[in-house]
Amino acid sequence: MDFLINYISSTAWAVFFALMLDRLLGEPKGWHPLIWFGNWARLCRDTVQAKVTHDSQQQRRQGIQAWCASVLPWLVILMLLLWLLPPLLEFLLSVVVLYFAIGWQSLREHTRDISDPLSHGWLEESRTAVGRIVSRDTQSLNEEEIAKAGIESVLENGSDAIFAPIFWFVLLGPFGALLYRLANTLDAMWGYKTEELLHFGWFSARFDDVLNWLPARLVVWTYGVLGNREAALRCANTQGKGWKSPNAGPVMAAGAGALGIQLGGAATYFGQVQQRPVLGEGQRPQAADLTRAIQLVDKGVWLWLAVIFVFI
Repeated sequence: MDFLINYISSTAWAVFFALMLDRLLGEPKGWHPLIWFGNWARLCRDTVQAKVTHDSQQQRRQGIQAWCASVLPWLVILMLLLWLLPPLLEFLLSVVVLYFAIGWQSLREHTRDISDPLSHGWLEESRTAVGRIVSRDTQSLNEEEIAKAGIESVLENGSDAIFAPIFWFVLLGPFGALLYRLANTLDAMWGYKTEELLHFGWFSARFDDVLNWLPARLVVWTYGVLGNREAALRCANTQGKGWKSPNAGPVMAAGAGALGIQLGGAATYFGQVQQRPVLGEGQRPQAADLTRAIQLVDKGVWLWLAVIFVFI
């Protein structure tokens, strides 16, 4: 009996059950713990920034203090629970933590919300849907630009919302998954290079870059193995380095190369046109390529799960 419990409670089974729970239930609506965490992080920031300063170094110190106050208490609570709980409850808690850390089904649903109306030529509905998952201006996007924005988000979020939390869970257990997800959330909140957040969010952005570096490189190979490997690796190595994010660039370039499409190029953010490097090679993206992109991510999830069961 103890052997059976230990086998079922393995890391591989925890990943499997968390993924199946995510596919079955999707993302909780309205009460996701990350919403509560976001409110907590805003409180921590307001407390730390009670004294306004224009000194860049002081702003960086405030950013580090706010990050630590936001993240560390929850990591300590999790470690105490894992220490106190019996093995079976510890395993169940691990599954729940990873379930909340990943967003596989949510990404699939967002992709379908974009691709279905786009395939029928309903651009306004597609613009609204893609606007929920990208930060660029979407009001005047044409069909190709909608497809491009959606595919870029699918490929990048496949790495950030699925593969990276799995990687850290396998490496450090639920502690690693929670650390990654909270750090990634703070990067999304504070990591923008605006005048207000440039220095305050410096630590959040850099820490997220560090956590994503190795998982992103594994995702590059994942996309390559499941698509056009030669093009994926070539595009990741030659085009990804010019992207504003050291991790998103190689991931999206590899995905575009694997799918045989072109991404990147000019895009408008907050009313300003940004000239971004071209990623990938081949045809211009169409509505059907959104489905191909999420299928690439899906295949990658099953590949990772198989590898984890074989080697972990």
